[in-house]
Order: sequence, then structure tokens, then C-alpha cells
Amino acid sequence: MNVSVKCRDAGEGSLSYFLVVLLIAACTGAIALSGLGTRISDWIGYAVCVAAGGGDESKCHSPADLVMQPTCTVELAVDGYTGTVEALIFSVGRDWAFMRTTSIDPRTGERVVRITGIRGSSIGVGTGLGIGVNGGNLVNIGADASVGANLRLGNGDAWEFTGPDADEQADALRRDLVEQYTIDEVKNNGGLLGYIGGHIYDAVAGPDIPEANIRRHETEIDAFGSLSAGLSIGWPAPTGRHRSPDRSSEPEGRHRKPTLQDRLPDSRGTDSISPNLRAWVGVDGNEKLIVEENERTGETTTTLMLRGEANYGEQHVVGGNQGQLTSMGAMSLTTDRNGKLTKVTLAQTHVVNGRATVTTTTVPITTEQQRRDAADYLSGAVPIAGTAWRNLSLTWEDMAPTQDPGPDAHPFRRNIFQNGTTSRVEYAHRRNDAGYGASIKLGLQLGANLAISTTDRTAQNAQYLGAPTADGRRLYKDLEACR
Repeated sequence: MNVSVKCRDAGEGSLSYFLVVLLIAACTGAIALSGLGTRISDWIGYAVCVAAGGGDESKCHSPADLVMQPTCTVELAVDGYTGTVEALIFSVGRDWAFMRTTSIDPRTGERVVRITGIRGSSIGVGTGLGIGVNGGNLVNIGADASVGANLRLGNGDAWEFTGPDADEQADALRRDLVEQYTIDEVKNNGGLLGYIGGHIYDAVAGPDIPEANIRRHETEIDAFGSLSAGLSIGWPAPTGRHRSPDRSSEPEGRHRKPTLQDRLPDSRGTDSISPNLRAWVGVDGNEKLIVEENERTGETTTTLMLRGEANYGEQHVVGGNQGQLTSMGAMSLTTDRNGKLTKVTLAQTHVVNGRATVTTTTVPITTEQQRRDAADYLSGAVPIAGTAWRNLSLTWEDMAPTQDPGPDAHPFRRNIFQNGTTSRVEYAHRRNDAGYGASIKLGLQLGANLAISTTDRTAQNAQYLGAPTADGRRLYKDLEACR
């Protein structure tokens, strides 16, 4: 009797264990197929990271954090050319700029290289007292007191490249754009011979420029004033660390009327001692509206930028003190092909003595209520009569909340905290300027000048705001893919 009972128990036990094993295997397979196992593993890894770091969450990335990682710009290079003719109190100018940007999406690893070509025309009024002559970066002498204002209109195109050969395609297009812009200038400004010869050359040997992905239109108003005087002889340091402060914080070149301050690059930082005496102070205010139409996606992005800048300094022999303070606020509104708002991007740029820090927050807009909330919060940001207080506030508030704004906060600000993606990137900023020309000012002005500038920025340090935590915080964490 006892033996038969043991046999029946053993059979039931074996069957039960077999069923349990099958159930576990089925659950494990389902988890693996659903991807839940990976997510569980990621959360376990995050918990282990926090525990190993003594509770410091800023060094660890949860699955929710990784979703909040934004696309960021890792490299930027610009070549700008500006020609200006001054007569009486008026000036007219033409400019070109070629911009190359590289961005990375950390979530997908996609790398996008964009080439933008921009052509602009400007008119301005200004007056001052001064005289100066220069020859590139070698010999510069003069004194200047200037005030003025400038209106510029620009149009351009942009092309985007992805894939393993994106850099090669982008560089080849940039070279073709420079050649095409040169041909077009000969056609437009070379008289009858230039017009005929330019068209013949373009038809026979001109570059084949592909259809652009993006159309770009710019309107810019600039007001400035400066006092400067100096004498410099010698080549500047190749790194550009000791040159005059840039008057422009935007990486797309100086699309404005150059003053004598721009045309007198100095030689501070040379290894040899040379006569080098200079002092200056300047202020600049700028408002710029950019409209980009993406023909591939049907999106339209309208960006309003407001910038204020002050620069100052003095030098004697090869040394001296100098400084630059720049704040720029930018707001971009992106709409789909049906005209519906899909995202808002808020950016703040600070430049202090050549070091640039850019904080960018992108807020997704997915519902009609969110569109109404955004319109309500951003009302007053339309660029009418120079009023754009939301953009002006961006010059001192980065709109990247690290604390829950609370239940009574405006719904748009709550959307920023809960769903906005934020990057904060520090760039190594290098720029080299050269000026050629001469001018004289005795209340009225007469002169012609050419300004050439090259700029490049490379990301040195990047962070992003992680997902909201249970205690109502968002922590900055390293964004290694953007360095």
C-alpha cells in the first residue's frame, strides 16, 4: 500500500514539475519576444549603477532617461564673405555664407551633415568720425567712432546627407556651391561681358547642383555703436585666442555693415614683440527672422532670434585685457504641411570671451489642447515692432526646468518639464577674421571694404536632462554621443 502511494505521488510530482518548467519557458520566451526582458534588464542595470554610485543618479541612465536624449549639433563650420560700399551716411552690401553642421541623434545613432548656402543684400545708415587703412591681418592703423543701423535680406538653400559617405558628399557639394556662387556673381555684376561669359561657362563647365531639401529666407535688423583706436603690425596667433572679440554670436557669419573695428584685426599673441596699441568698446543689438521650408517633410520652421552684445578691451605691446559678453535667445515654431504646430524649440546662447554654451529645449506638441496652451503662453512673441519678450527672456532664462513647476504652473511650462528634451553643449570656438579696404569718416563716410571670416565650433562637453523622477526633479546627465 505504501509502495503504490509513493509511485502515484512520484508520477504527479514529475508531471507538475514538467508543467512548471514549460510555463516558465513559455513566459521567458514571451518576455524575450516582447522586448520586456531587455527593459527589465536595463532597469536592473540602472538600479545597480545607482547603488554602486552611492545613490548618485546623475551618473546613471534609466530607460526613461534614454528616451529623453535629444539630437545635438557636434560640429559647425562657417565661411563668410561680406563686401560693403559706403557713401555719405549710407552703405550697401552683399554677402555670402557657407555653413556646414553635423548633428547626431543619440537614440538612433543617425548622423546628419547639412550644407547651407546663403546669399544676402543689405542697406544701412551710419555716421561717425574716423580714418583707417589696413592690409589683411598684417598692418592695421586707424581710429573710429561709429553708430549705425542695418537691414539685411537673405535667401539660401540647404542639403542634408546621411550614411557612411555623408562627409564626402557634403564637402563635394560645398565646393560646387562656392564655384556656382562665383559664376552667378560674374553674371550679375560683370557687365555685358560677364553676363555672356558667365552663362557660357556655366552651361559648359559649371557644377551640377542637386535640388535643395530646404529653402531658407532671412530678415535681419542690426543696430550698433563702437569706439576704437589702434595700431598693430604682425600676424595674429593661429589659434585666434587673442584676437579682438567677435561682434557676432550667431554662427552664420556677420551679415551686417562692417565698422572699422571689424577691419582692424590685431596681432595680440604673436611670438615677436611688435608695435601693438589698441582700445575699444562696442555694443550691438540684433533681431533676425528665419523661415525654413523643408520640401521633403512638408514642415516649415520659423525662428526668431534676439541678440545683445557688449565687447571691450585694451592692449599694449602684445598683451592687454579684453572681454566679450553675448546673450542670444531664439524661438522656433515648427508646423506640418497642414499648418499645425508640431513642436516648439527654445534656445539660449551665451558667449563669454570666446567660450560658447548653448542650451536647447524642444517641446513636442501633439494635441489641440497643447497647441492652445503654447499659443497662449507664447503670445507676444510675434516679431511686431521689435517686441518679442519671450525671446528676450531667453537671454537670461534657459527654459530648461530641473524642478517640477507645480500644479499651478502654466500648462505649457508643465509640458516642457514633463516632455521637453534638453541639451546643454559647450563648444570650443575658433574664429579668424581678415579685412581689406579703406574708409574715411568726417560726419559723412566714404569707403569700400571686404570682410572675410571663418568660424568653427566643436562640442567639448554635452549634457541632457533626464526623465522626471518620482520626487519632481530632472537631473543633467552626460550625453557622450554628442562629444
